[in-house]
Amino acid sequence: MTAVQQSLAAIRSYWTALERDWQSVAVGAVIVVLTVVFEIQIPW
Repeated sequence: MTAVQQSLAAIRSYWTALERDWQSVAVGAVIVVLTVVFEIQIPW
C-alpha cells in the first residue's frame, strides 16, 4: 500500500509542477482518448 501512496504522491507533484497551459492540454488529450476508446458520440 505504501508503494501506491508513493506513486500517487509522485503523480500529484508532477501534475502540480506542470504549467496550467500544459494541464489543459493533458486534460484535453485524455478526453479525446476516452471518447475514441469508448466510442462516445458527442453531439456538436
